[in-house]
Amino acid sequence: MAQEREQNGRILVIDDDPVMRELAAAKLTEAGYTAIVAADGAQGLAAARSAPALDLVITDLDMPGISGFDLTRALRADAALAAVPVIVITGSEHPEAVELAFAAGATSFLAKPINWTLFSHSVRFVLKSDADQRELRIARDAAEAGSQFKDSLLSVMSHELRTPLNAIIGFGQILSAQFERENDAVHKEYSDYIVDGGKRLLNSVSDMLLASDARTGPIALNDIDCTIEEIVDLALSPLEKTLALAQPDIKRAIRNADLEVCCDRALIARAIGKLVENAVKFSPRGVTVTIGAAQARGGDLVFLVRDTGPGMPAERLAAALQPFNQADMSLRRSKEGLGLGLPLVSAIVAAHDGRFRLESAPGKGTSAYIALPAARTRSAGAVAGAA
Repeated sequence: MAQEREQNGRILVIDDDPVMRELAAAKLTEAGYTAIVAADGAQGLAAARSAPALDLVITDLDMPGISGFDLTRALRADAALAAVPVIVITGSEHPEAVELAFAAGATSFLAKPINWTLFSHSVRFVLKSDADQRELRIARDAAEAGSQFKDSLLSVMSHELRTPLNAIIGFGQILSAQFERENDAVHKEYSDYIVDGGKRLLNSVSDMLLASDARTGPIALNDIDCTIEEIVDLALSPLEKTLALAQPDIKRAIRNADLEVCCDRALIARAIGKLVENAVKFSPRGVTVTIGAAQARGGDLVFLVRDTGPGMPAERLAAALQPFNQADMSLRRSKEGLGLGLPLVSAIVAAHDGRFRLESAPGKGTSAYIALPAARTRSAGAVAGAA
């Protein structure tokens, strides 16, 4: 009894049967709750709107004037009362009565004749469930607020870091050129380290900014007409040093390199570059990487990046598409990076209304496919006409 009295709450009882109304109020008072009574739906609705901080409404369904169904709908339509749980009491022999009550917004129900031994337990169960749901909503709202704060902070910090990083890279390149003219190999090497480190950090910052944009809304596209060859050349250009160190065997398998496509050239090139970089990074030196492009029968333009590396098991494929995910994300991992490569590729392709697919198996390498819609190619009209 002491525990029940600690669960004090304000409960509104609405019933046109005075005996039922008084019995329910007495049972609630005995259990330690504060009971408020109303003789019909109109009085009950007025009491609900005027009573402070109601914890529960118990209402009969079959009442003259405003029925329990109408009352429940009115409570759910009132912003101040929408979250208050409602227990409906019915003596109706129609099985659909309870279904209609739940459709109106009821939380639970009791059937007449009331089992008064279980009445208080039913009330306590509904109140506990409601309290648990409130805690979950609070936790969800806190998590969403925290996520929004992190996204905002990530976006702001990414913007703020790009300007000084560009300055560091620019002045580093000036120093490198100066030391090269002076034949100062040692200091040129140091300045090249500065430039390479700045570029690496700028690339990470750009990835984080793009990931933040992808989380908060669709990525903005700067669509232009360009050829397949231009896209592939742009994709490989920033990887010159990486490819020189890893010495992969890069093969091009491009049909109709002059085919024009309307897309965000920088983003599509970035996506292909990420795939090539991954293929080189997670494969042994000298791996064969094939970069292909062709127009499918339906007109879609398909880019392919295939490697002969170690490949991945099926369970790793799904995990690889999650942000900040690598096979090893510890501080001692041998492979650098944020684990944003494949998620960014997926986001970029989705922004173009395209499709991205990975195929891999241990010992059989990995194949990545980017399919851009036929409507983005110059020959889309001709393909449609031929069909």
